[in-house]
Amino acid sequence: MFHGEGILAFLPLNDPHLCSIVWSLSPQDAERMQQTSDEAFNQALTIAFDNRLGLCRVESERQVFPLTGRYARQFAAHRLALVGDAAHTIHPLAGQGVNLGFMDAAELVDDLRRLQRQGKDIGQHLYLRRYERSRKHSAAMMLAGMQGFRDLFAGENPAKKLLRDIGLKLADTLPGVKPQLLRQAMGLNDLPQWLR
Repeated sequence: MFHGEGILAFLPLNDPHLCSIVWSLSPQDAERMQQTSDEAFNQALTIAFDNRLGLCRVESERQVFPLTGRYARQFAAHRLALVGDAAHTIHPLAGQGVNLGFMDAAELVDDLRRLQRQGKDIGQHLYLRRYERSRKHSAAMMLAGMQGFRDLFAGENPAKKLLRDIGLKLADTLPGVKPQLLRQAMGLNDLPQWLR
């Protein structure tokens, strides 16, 4: 859920009565929420989620950590390839970091299989450069997209609110737009050959 104070996600767990909660707030708001009483926090959480689940109650210790986007200068070297969070970290919107990591692994497997079939040294940096170029591009696009998304949904600026409301409405109503956005978000547009 996107709102002016930040992004709030309730992620399902095995127990249908429990969720894992990710609440992205400004550093000041996060610190304030960390210091508040359990009762006040539960009430704020319930309100932030529009009372959709009734009264929310946090069962575990609250934790705060800074969200940062990182991007390695190199994703590959001689006999080394970085995948997932070793290569890049992004703002945790909708699980895109894990999808990006899965795509890194899938593309690396695709490249290693191709190199092996061709009888090439699969660990030679020269051959790993193809993987590196492709995945750096995908990671950079995702980092930029998630940062833009985060910025668009941060704050209560009326112009930003109008822009995001129109954008969400168009994405929901224009034929073919929503499925294409979902394919992109799930990483299905970049599938290596062996996964198609």
